[in-house]
Amino acid sequence: MSLSFSPTPDSAPKGNLSWLPTREDTVLILESSGEAMFVTDRDGRILSLNPVAQQLMGRYQDVIGSVFHELGGCLFSKGEIHHGCPLEHTVRTGEVTMVSPLPWIRADGTGSEIAVTFWPRCQGLECVGALVVCRDLTVEREAERDIQRVARLAEDAPNPIVEFDETGIMLYANTAMVELLSRGTSIQGRVEAVFPPSLPDVLKHCLDSQQPTIRLEHRVEARVLAWSFFPLGDLKQVRAYGTDITADVELRGAKEAAEESSRAKAIFLATMSHELRTPMNGVLGCTQLLQDTALTDPQRQLLETMHRSAESLLVLVNDILDFSKIEAGKMSLEVADVELRSLIADVVTLTSEAAKKKGLIVQVELAPDIPAELRGDSIRLRQVLFNLVGNAIKFTEQGGIHVSVKTVPCHQENSDAIVLQWTVKDTGIGITADQQARLFGAYAQAEASTARQYGGTGLGLMICCQLVELMGGAMMVESVPGKGSSFTYMTSLLPAIQRKTSAHAVKPSLASMADRTTPLRILVVDDNEINQVVACKFLQKLGCQVEVARNGRAAVDSIAHATYDAVLMDCEMPEMNGYEATQEIRRQEQTTTRHLPIFALTGHASSEDEQKLRQAGMDDVVTKPITLSTLRAKLERLLTQPDVRSVQSPP
Repeated sequence: MSLSFSPTPDSAPKGNLSWLPTREDTVLILESSGEAMFVTDRDGRILSLNPVAQQLMGRYQDVIGSVFHELGGCLFSKGEIHHGCPLEHTVRTGEVTMVSPLPWIRADGTGSEIAVTFWPRCQGLECVGALVVCRDLTVEREAERDIQRVARLAEDAPNPIVEFDETGIMLYANTAMVELLSRGTSIQGRVEAVFPPSLPDVLKHCLDSQQPTIRLEHRVEARVLAWSFFPLGDLKQVRAYGTDITADVELRGAKEAAEESSRAKAIFLATMSHELRTPMNGVLGCTQLLQDTALTDPQRQLLETMHRSAESLLVLVNDILDFSKIEAGKMSLEVADVELRSLIADVVTLTSEAAKKKGLIVQVELAPDIPAELRGDSIRLRQVLFNLVGNAIKFTEQGGIHVSVKTVPCHQENSDAIVLQWTVKDTGIGITADQQARLFGAYAQAEASTARQYGGTGLGLMICCQLVELMGGAMMVESVPGKGSSFTYMTSLLPAIQRKTSAHAVKPSLASMADRTTPLRILVVDDNEINQVVACKFLQKLGCQVEVARNGRAAVDSIAHATYDAVLMDCEMPEMNGYEATQEIRRQEQTTTRHLPIFALTGHASSEDEQKLRQAGMDDVVTKPITLSTLRAKLERLLTQPDVRSVQSPP
């Protein structure tokens, strides 16, 4: 609490006054004032008070005639220089007395702080009382406390806060900034060590544009700070906030390293897929060709064993690639026409040889209300069913396998999807409840001895489960050890698109290859001699005339001097690869009306690789290892194109 005293001007009138306030004027001044005013006599008794004073008092009765210092408390302790109430001091000396701040307790118990000024009331030379003016400091004190709180927020902030003027001089630094400047041998109080080198340009840009600059990263010894700069309006100052993002940077680095590792893994798998499929193309191709030659029974058995082993290796490669896609979240489905009965018949045919050797019967039951054609991913549908039927045959020694398919209601509103329930039931060894719990996990098999006795990686069921989920369903298993297992799963397919068929439509047939008056002239482009032999032998068996080019450059030259019906183009070759060769061929075709069909001959089997091939200008893909049936189907489809059928190859 502070006191101040001011001498009172001579109370005697000096000169002629043009105006003196009337009683009415005085009342108006008191009533309209925004400050509390009390009029007292010499003894401090209240003679009158204005409405603001009544509000300050907090009560409206027994105030007139009360002694002011008894209402507000004695404002001086006896140890002070001036004893007694400052009101008494003002009346006695005629001096203006100010007291601030003064704690004030209202009658209702609420407290506040006020500043009090005591003005002497004089009549002639005699002081007859005082005018006590009280100003409520509550709002001011709250504003001061707000300012202090804001200041403390900056001071107590764990991150550095700095203010610069337009010349770059630091005007303010909070405690965290001071500690930062005093930390480390490389800093030692140097401001430029903790800010980006572009600090002057950043400050100028903020002041000129009046726009903030956000998150400029700067390494300070072992820490990384992100600085954000904000202009302070017309003050021509810039405030900078620093945030320690060391943990975020480390996390970002770990994420980038993981992504790089994932990319390296994907490249490795793609490369290994290509490198494995290339020799497998030779093994499977040669065994297929040998099967059509004169062989003794022992030779044929050995050849069939070799062929099955190579096919098992191909299944393993496909499973590993599918698993890597699932891990990376890149597994996707295609939508095309699906002939369900043909699909199931293909699976039964492919597994019939294994079932026949064990004396098993594979039965199929299709509900009559299943449409003949649907739309979905036929390759993945076949893969799931083939895997489950193959597993059923593998783990069944006697009895048989029963495959059933029926429609079930679709629970999605306003959906025209057709939901199919597939069940593959066997009479095999069965699975315990504990084994079922981990059956659909990666690398999971019923028990450790399963791989040794039956083979496999344990990826098949996990891949099937993921594929079924992508097709909008789920897979379940019911099994009793020694009595067999039943795998049930749902798939959501779309109705087939109704197409109008033309009476003149040409449907390709296997006989159409033999019906041609002139053989198809095919160019095989591959730098691998084994692949050349396999592709040429297959094409010759189909009645084609075959020529070979060892790289893309040779292929472009051959096409420039001869006419071909189609090209089988390997992708990875020296001098000029298949992508570059195809792009050059398409460039040269721009001046002609002919489009030469180019089939990619590749060991890369992913959808991303296929997209890359088509972007290069290739028409279709023949994935290694190639088979005679696949190659025949590709060429039969080629014969349906008018521009190809009408071309007569030169002699």
